[in-house]
Amino acid sequence: MTAMAVGTMTAPLAHAAPAGDGASPRTATPDEQSSFFDWYNATHQQTTSLLRPQFTVKKEGGRKGKRLVTAIVDGPAVRAVLPLCRQPRTLFDLDPRAPKAARWTERTPAQTLVWIEHQRQCGAQPDTPILLHAPLAEMDMLMLLQQHPTVLGNARLLMAGNSACAPSRSRGYRLTGLDRAKDGLPVLVFENDIAGEARVSVRRSRNELQPWAVVCAPPR
Repeated sequence: MTAMAVGTMTAPLAHAAPAGDGASPRTATPDEQSSFFDWYNATHQQTTSLLRPQFTVKKEGGRKGKRLVTAIVDGPAVRAVLPLCRQPRTLFDLDPRAPKAARWTERTPAQTLVWIEHQRQCGAQPDTPILLHAPLAEMDMLMLLQQHPTVLGNARLLMAGNSACAPSRSRGYRLTGLDRAKDGLPVLVFENDIAGEARVSVRRSRNELQPWAVVCAPPR
């Protein structure tokens, strides 16, 4: 996401992608984007610059479902424990049938993104920031981010013995989130190259993290 401040939220509108074959465009229309800027400026007192909002469009329940438009606004990144950075993310949902003053609603609570940055300042977020799904200690987050490649490699052995995970154990995975399991253990959330998910809970052994259990879900 480009770290471009929009001040009073009057940034140029993003172009909507062609709809092709009756599909929904991949971003909001210019009118939808304008309505968000108008609503946001009327309802939020801006004391700091915000990063340019991003817009997503999905279909509820498949291709012929209701069109769902979301605006994503990221606040400024701040330094946590070195070299960890964190950044707030707020999502807003569009109801095109609502009165103008209530057309957008803010989801609560706000989300948090985390990543490792070795420069003095956090700067712009990386291409793949990690979503924090549950509160975790900063040192735990740092260890999880630093050791996730090793944990994933070791977790493939657990995947082999899990009927839901075995078919995808050899696929490419990338880290997308950090969470906490029901038993309290930290969880690394991975997505594979066909949009399937693997959740790996870990235990700490001295200064190393070891995979404890893995739960897999098919592509959404």
